[in-house]
Amino acid sequence: MKKINYLLIFILNFGFISTQAKQFYELNNKNYKDYVQTVLFYPGDEPLRDPILYLDNVRKLTLSFDILGSDVEIFNYTIVHCSYDWQLSDLQRIEYIFGYEEDQIRDFRYSLNTLKPFIHYDFVFPNENMRPKLSGNYVLIVYGSTLDEEHILFTRRFMVVDTKSSIAVSIPQYPKNPDYVKTKHQVDVQVIADNTYRVNPMESLHLVIKQNGRWDNAVVGLKPNYVYSDKLTYEYDEATVFDGGNQFRNFDMKSFKYQSEFIQEIRQESDHFSVQLWPSKRRNNKVYVLERDIFGRKLIKARDDQDSNIEGDYAWVYFYLDYPAPMANESIYIIGALNDWNLDEDAKMHYNYEAKRYEGKMFLKQGYYNYLYGIIENSSQKADVTPIEGDFWETQSEYSVFLYFKKPGTVYDQLVGYTVKQSHIYE
Repeated sequence: MKKINYLLIFILNFGFISTQAKQFYELNNKNYKDYVQTVLFYPGDEPLRDPILYLDNVRKLTLSFDILGSDVEIFNYTIVHCSYDWQLSDLQRIEYIFGYEEDQIRDFRYSLNTLKPFIHYDFVFPNENMRPKLSGNYVLIVYGSTLDEEHILFTRRFMVVDTKSSIAVSIPQYPKNPDYVKTKHQVDVQVIADNTYRVNPMESLHLVIKQNGRWDNAVVGLKPNYVYSDKLTYEYDEATVFDGGNQFRNFDMKSFKYQSEFIQEIRQESDHFSVQLWPSKRRNNKVYVLERDIFGRKLIKARDDQDSNIEGDYAWVYFYLDYPAPMANESIYIIGALNDWNLDEDAKMHYNYEAKRYEGKMFLKQGYYNYLYGIIENSSQKADVTPIEGDFWETQSEYSVFLYFKKPGTVYDQLVGYTVKQSHIYE
């Protein structure tokens, strides 16, 4: 009997290892090649919205990206279904895909009059060849001739909603914890749903709250604290509290012919532009000032007389943050859609002892960009913006709320509710 048990454990472990070995990609927004630039994924013609589809709607998503260089290649793509917390679902592709399980991206254009040559690709999803069959979380995978580690280009998250519930969100001026008054955002959620979703909600329901575009500080898998006859509530003292932070910093490089407010210098190099931003200063001890932003996003845009997709050029953008001395056990990162909200080496800043400041750089296409500075302890994966940017209740942030339901007898999480709430709306 013991031999059989050991054999079963070995088989299960081997199968698990083999499955993990096959997954050479991450289930998040990531570029795997340096020559892949400016991946955009958004609904229709709304580049400042998240890639959200509705199961009973004809809404489409637009995907576009640039491949540096002059060599044309036909790329492939597929989609994978994920759980509420972005793990692979226990589903076969045929269970969640209508049409082909992989398709090609063929539409491309060459860059025009740019220092940095590139090929611009775009296509619309879903289409007649492929569309999702189920609601939930998905990851789009774009790759070359074969789906393997050598040929993968990038992965991008998107969601499909099958609206079965109504979600109401409020951010009260006075949080339950008095220590958070004037600084934190307490996000209270109420869900109006029928009896189907109120049966064993602690097991079947998962709530996710995302602040702006950040996943590092998202609340994932929250359970309701009260279940009533007609609603469920998610109103916690701590679990749904977010740092107020501050409005996003910004810079405008839609044109390389003039220096906008936060740009110190623009230089034309042999095959790209160089953009030096003015040194930033900490805002944690300053008075809050309302400055309109786009919630950390980026808007790819060249001059009005140019086609931004193929005439927008590239620049190395240099960031500077004055800091009296380097930190011993923490690092500073640039946070925003400019690198798809990733807290990776590209976003990490390095200390310049001579200039007494942190410095970083990113390779970016012409446009308008938002960003913040955040600190990460060496053992953490979550950034804290408050020591640099400050912490203000007045800050206007955008909160996305997702409700997932695992129906008894099924093996996947349906996305049955979605809404977006701004913490404040200023006239």
